[in-house]
Amino acid sequence: MVTKAELEAEVAELRRQLAQQTKAEKAEPKEDHSDSLIDTIENWSDQMDDVLTELGELPHKKPILFALGVFALGYLVGRSR
Repeated sequence: MVTKAELEAEVAELRRQLAQQTKAEKAEPKEDHSDSLIDTIENWSDQMDDVLTELGELPHKKPILFALGVFALGYLVGRSR
């Protein structure tokens, strides 16, 4: 069975570790997340440009596939009403 003194010693040790961790977090400089956000937005924008370019070229590269896709989309929209 654990004694009261052992529990108090363990609580004191945990408090000491928590205090050290808090000091270490305060000493670390805060990261600026705005640069990573801008990179993410630019990456997303580039990917959207690529998708729109591919969709614009699809009727010229694969006209039968494009026609079937338009037909299927029209059919689904017509059935939804």
